[in-house]
Amino acid sequence: MVKHIGVSCILCIFLLAGCTKSSMVDVPPRVHDIQISGKDSIAPVELYAAVGEEIRWHNQLAVPIHLGLLGVQPIVEAGCDKGFKTWFGAIKDVVVIPAGGYVSVCFLQARTVRYNIWTDIADPFHSMSPTGIIHLDEAA
Repeated sequence: MVKHIGVSCILCIFLLAGCTKSSMVDVPPRVHDIQISGKDSIAPVELYAAVGEEIRWHNQLAVPIHLGLLGVQPIVEAGCDKGFKTWFGAIKDVVVIPAGGYVSVCFLQARTVRYNIWTDIADPFHSMSPTGIIHLDEAA
């Protein structure tokens, strides 16, 4: 009988510890992936997300490409990032996405973000993508 009580207590401790580990505070933000396989091949070209969710642009090409955010106030409108921050903590509005790599950012204000991709920065007019759009709503 004592053995069963001890095992039951140990199971309760593990269950309680497991419940505290999976609290809402520890849940990472939702990630939205944008796949780029050419200047005219961005999927999705229009995206709906919530403030604080992570947006990732994936370069599926064999060469680096440039991503330019249009009309974004760089310092105050972004949280998490990969590839967007300068040494001084500011957010760049044009970043290089390495071949086969990605960059990401979490926007902190509800708004519409527009962006373009350039597959050849030496020829920006002919290598520019159609403008992509991200609609950011307040988090639920």
